[in-house]
Order: sequence, then C-alpha cells, then structure tokens
Amino acid sequence: MDLAEALNIFMRDFGGFDSMFGGAVRAQAESRRGQDIRVTVKVSLDEVATGAKRTIKLKTLERCTVCDGQGARKGTKPHSCGTCGGSGEVRRAARSLFGQFVSVAPCPSCNGEGTVIAHPCEECRGDGRIRAERSVAVEIPAGVSEQNYLTLRGQGAAGARNGPSGDLLVMIEVKDDERFERDGDNLIHDLPLSFSQAALGLTATVPTPYGDEKVVVPPGTQTGTVFRVKGKGLPRLGQGGKGDLNVRVHVWTPETLTEEQIRLFKEVGLLEGAPPKRGESFWARIREALGA
Repeated sequence: MDLAEALNIFMRDFGGFDSMFGGAVRAQAESRRGQDIRVTVKVSLDEVATGAKRTIKLKTLERCTVCDGQGARKGTKPHSCGTCGGSGEVRRAARSLFGQFVSVAPCPSCNGEGTVIAHPCEECRGDGRIRAERSVAVEIPAGVSEQNYLTLRGQGAAGARNGPSGDLLVMIEVKDDERFERDGDNLIHDLPLSFSQAALGLTATVPTPYGDEKVVVPPGTQTGTVFRVKGKGLPRLGQGGKGDLNVRVHVWTPETLTEEQIRLFKEVGLLEGAPPKRGESFWARIREALGA
C-alpha cells in the first residue's frame, strides 16, 4: 500500500483532517453547554382532548447580567490565551508508517475556550452564570399521552461563559379519570343499567370530554353491548381527527331487595321466559363487545 492509497483510506473512513479539527471545535462548544432540565407536567383527560397551556417556573443557572455572561469583571474582558493563541486548540505533529500526522486537542491552559479571564466577575466568580428563577410558557398539544414529551430547545440551563443553553424536556403525566378508560385515541365509558332499564330501554346521558351526549339504549340490551359515539374520543396527535367514545353496558344486579321488590320480581319471574342458552353466538357477542 503506497502513501496515496493510505491517505485515501484515512479520508474515507475517518473523515480526514477537517473531521479531526472540526471535532475539537465541537468539543469546545459542548464542554460549555448548559445542562438539560427535565420537568413533569400533569394534565387532565379533558386537557388532553383540547390541549393545554402551562407556565413553568424554573430555578436554574441563568446568564450573569453583571458581566453579560463573559465571566470577566465589569470594565475588563477575557484576553486571548497565550498558549494556543486564541484558537482553543493545541496541535502536535507525529510521524507514523503513513507519514506525518497532526493531532488536535483542547488547549490545557484555557480548557479549549481560547480566552483566559484575568479578573473574574465578582457576581458569578468567572462562570458567567448565576442562580436565578424564570418562567417558561409551554403549549401542550391535544392528544398527548404519557409516552410523549416536549423538547424546548435552548430553554434549559445557560452555558458557562456564553456557551449554548441546554434544553427543557417536559414530560407528560395524564391524571386518571374515573369516567373513562383510555384505549389509544378511543375512550370507554361503563354505563350501569338496572334490569328494568335494560329490558325496557331508555335514552341515557353519558359524559364525554366535550360535554354530555345522549345515547339511545334499545329494549332488551344485554350486558357487554357497546354503543359507539363517533368522534367523541381523543384527538389523534399530529394526524387530525378524533377517536370514538365506546359506551359499554353493564346490567346491575341489586344485592338486597325490599319485600315489595321481592314480590314484584317473583311475579315477573312467573311471566318471563327461559334465558337463552350460552351458545357460540352468545360468547361471540361478548368477545365482540370487549374487543377481543
């Protein structure tokens, strides 16, 4: 392998000298980058349906206003590092089988910043940051779930000596809602009915995240029957449209009866027919109702 071929392999596999030098510069900026901040925001299911706004108060590192984030005492400025000449890098030449190569590393005198602070700011002690509190407005889109989080670029802690700020990560937590069971973008509401209501039928009022809705329950409705209210579920995040509200019927059996109720049930028992056998069609209806 001759020198030209070796250099071609180096440029192809390692990105060549530009990659080495650029990597050192990126490392300098990354070393001064502020920390990311993670916060948790709780939202109700109604807010998931409509979206929500929150104002988050953060106690974190902010840019020092006395020195404008430079870290130098007021009236002074950081001066160029004498070791690296302000480049933030030191280069060392070395010989190898393939010839002479130049290695690049952050300057040990200025930690890769290219400047040295002779007179640090008394407020921030040369860091360019102080502890402070600020508020951040957050808009939570409709349709979020606990698997989602929001990333607000540059809203985290300030970087040292005017370095780039970190990010703010807003983790979503959805509060439980006893009215509904969530299934993705769909909602399930359990509707308890008495024997007489299930047998005679009625128009029931059921809740949705957007207000109450009327559902017609026909006579003879069985336990496990599901009535679908289209478009009354949750918004599909980033897709448009909404899921459905599935109203699941449960026929309620009273645990205690008055003497009058016992008498009336006995009279009804003499008049009603035998219940249907639990054949395949019965279980098929149950599986369909439960989404199995």
